[in-house]
Amino acid sequence: MRYVFAILAVLSWHLKDVSAQAFDVDPALFGRGLELYQENCAVCHGADGDGRGPLASGFTPRPRDFTLGVFKIQSTDIGDYPSRSDIQKVIRNGIQGSFGQTMPAFEALSEQDLAALSEVIRFAAAIEEFGEPMAVTPRPAVPDLARGAAVYEELDCAACHGVNGDGNGPVADTLKDASGMPIRPADFRVGQFKGGNAPEEIWTRIYTGLGGTPMPSFGFNTSSDDMWAVTEYVMSFSSRKGE
Repeated sequence: MRYVFAILAVLSWHLKDVSAQAFDVDPALFGRGLELYQENCAVCHGADGDGRGPLASGFTPRPRDFTLGVFKIQSTDIGDYPSRSDIQKVIRNGIQGSFGQTMPAFEALSEQDLAALSEVIRFAAAIEEFGEPMAVTPRPAVPDLARGAAVYEELDCAACHGVNGDGNGPVADTLKDASGMPIRPADFRVGQFKGGNAPEEIWTRIYTGLGGTPMPSFGFNTSSDDMWAVTEYVMSFSSRKGE
């Protein structure tokens, strides 16, 4: 129980800057969430959610610092906080990228427990309200890989991800995340993407970027059609591996 009390004591300061705002947590969810957080999350993400748990140094990239209020995976629009379902999805599925599993999946947790944990994370991140998922434009029936290759070049994706999508672009070795730790671009040839492998999920990652990483958002300066074209092109690397 000492971790639970530590979380209660330390997390309380996160809301001082928003004390004038209406910021409430669901007491029942929050209480259950604290228990679950202590049991499953504090060892990596830290008692106060700052990503500095006892096992944090053994991970690359490091566990998420919730107190920054920045999240990699979201279905909400650029600049919005993630939705509650975004947080729950990451907890349930973990994060599997092209370099392996960087966060474990907690598939055995009930929907109520996932909601409880998301309430604790919302509190740690000082999120007044979760965001709402945005609509993804329909996927074209026929992929335009030629256009996708052109967009891949126009957006300079190869600088990080490489001409062949192998994650070994010319600046790949210099990249760091928001905490100053080295971070590697995804190897598209593996066919495994953070946030999910569905085409719509990959499109969303390109649209929003990955918060706290060098992966920028392209939703403001790239048309939906061009993002679909480059999405299809990125997906095609896994089928062309070894060519």
